[in-house]
Amino acid sequence: MDLYIQMAVTAITLGLMYALIAIGMTLIFGIMRIVQYAHGELYMLGGYFLFYWFSVFHLPYWIGIIVSALVIFCVGVVLQILLFRPLHGKNMLYSLAVSMGLVLIISSGGLLTFGTVVRGIPSVVNGGFHIFGAFLTYERLVISIIACIILLLLWFFLQKTRMGIAMRAVSEDPDTSLLQGINTQRIHYFAFGLGSALAAIAGCLMGTMTSLIPTMGFIATVKAFMIVIMGGLGSIPGALLGGFIIGFIDSFVTTLLSADIAYILGFLAIFGVLVFKPLGLFGQEWKD
Repeated sequence: MDLYIQMAVTAITLGLMYALIAIGMTLIFGIMRIVQYAHGELYMLGGYFLFYWFSVFHLPYWIGIIVSALVIFCVGVVLQILLFRPLHGKNMLYSLAVSMGLVLIISSGGLLTFGTVVRGIPSVVNGGFHIFGAFLTYERLVISIIACIILLLLWFFLQKTRMGIAMRAVSEDPDTSLLQGINTQRIHYFAFGLGSALAAIAGCLMGTMTSLIPTMGFIATVKAFMIVIMGGLGSIPGALLGGFIIGFIDSFVTTLLSADIAYILGFLAIFGVLVFKPLGLFGQEWKD
């Protein structure tokens, strides 16, 4: 029983991290209809930024997360302006091709810059405590709390602020939003930057719990796609629920069986959802 409780605790933490990555991706797709396949590479860059900020230059950890998010936010805006804005309204295959090129450029640049040595961000808090027989480190608890705060702030932003409401309007009906006076171009810039910043935050938090390597973005992208497809393209609640489903599958199946079987069961879970709900758990038809 202690083992199962330990796996459940790990699954919750993983689910929160996966949700942050997937929500960033689904936010970009829901508003711009862009397939951002290089999302995991921004996740990787966010983690490495915090590593150098905190481990190498010994600057404050908490400020490092904020600065990392701001830097990758700006990177996302630049990518939107230079690469993805010209593709707006065109076939999604074009954006997919561009983002796949970005994957090769950023990951190869990461290998040249950071090397192949596996790195890790030192713990900011040590120790832990037992809960129902499972051991929970203070580090995982703090990281989970940070992830929950980020998700709550995102919910508040999308539901209660003018920019958030405008983003939801553009996501639901871009043409009508434009006729209502919403600056859709500005919304696109901000949404791409915000989605990128969420990936960076997830990279910072996961880099603290696990390890950093320049190729880590690929796994993050695969997980994010699995979650987005399961939850429904463009659905933030779906991405949140899908993140927890994949998190539980990864934690339990990897511990009891193997990581390879966890991947297989994750895809089988997606197929099972799509058989009964072709648009995903919370997916709906959207307008081009």
